[in-house]
Amino acid sequence: MTLNPKQDFQKLPKADVHNHLHLGGSQVKFKALYPEADIKFPKFYDGLSGMIDFIYNHLNTVMLTEQDVVNFMEIAIESAIDDNVKLLEASVDVGLVRFFGNSVENLIHTIKKLKNKYQTQIDFRPDLGFNKDLSLEDAYTHGVSCLMSGEFNGIDLYGKEDNQDLRTFARLYDMARDHDLKTKVHIGEFSNHESIEDTIHLLKPDELQHGISAVDSQKTMDLILESGIRLNVCPSSNIALGAIKCLEEHPIRILYDHGINLTINTDDLILFDATISDEFNKLMDLGVFSYEELDEIRLNAFISEY
Repeated sequence: MTLNPKQDFQKLPKADVHNHLHLGGSQVKFKALYPEADIKFPKFYDGLSGMIDFIYNHLNTVMLTEQDVVNFMEIAIESAIDDNVKLLEASVDVGLVRFFGNSVENLIHTIKKLKNKYQTQIDFRPDLGFNKDLSLEDAYTHGVSCLMSGEFNGIDLYGKEDNQDLRTFARLYDMARDHDLKTKVHIGEFSNHESIEDTIHLLKPDELQHGISAVDSQKTMDLILESGIRLNVCPSSNIALGAIKCLEEHPIRILYDHGINLTINTDDLILFDATISDEFNKLMDLGVFSYEELDEIRLNAFISEY
């Protein structure tokens, strides 16, 4: 039996390399696990601040204990498996240590257990996630312990993008490279192309999470291309947060045509309700990419020097 392209994407192995683990589960799995939770997920959020408010005022009324955090992480991994994701690079927020008795050793142990539990079903490579709002003392104290644990694949930095001084994180990125970890940074979703250039020069990341405002500058796109940096793009997230008006106007096509290496990812599945297969199908249905181009992008996500 010949599969149609939509069925094909569901069947094909995929990678999700821009995923926040405790927000990566499907809404269906979340509601099954917490049937009493009265949470209505909006289709659109009022920017990044609106998303953060929703997390704090709604999701965080459910995620209250260490077991809740583990539950959220497990449904994320299982949701990826359901979509035939074979490689999952998902960030584990360092700030979650507060749920584990403020013991970074307990957090590391939990991640090790998750890797072992699902190792026959998925290649789960956790990244160490840093929110820019985390105190620098905690970022370095807990972060260094995690970096040296051998349980993490890379690091990622996220949070508000505009007018942020990233110099205080430069040493963490140097340490990550010293430990042969992949380096990622969220930038260029709500900040301009100049912020992308500044981040590249300062932190020298291997990959940018989003990076879509690079489209506004030939110089910035050239810098990304010449630096061999990959952009891990999340179209549904960009639209739900208002960074992009609609999928037809998404700059991903221009970035692709410029020769920049791209991947397509979920970001936060529980918030944006679009799997990798969903993303591929929507981009194909709207004629943004052909099936063959999307298949190339699918394979790009598996290619890494790390």
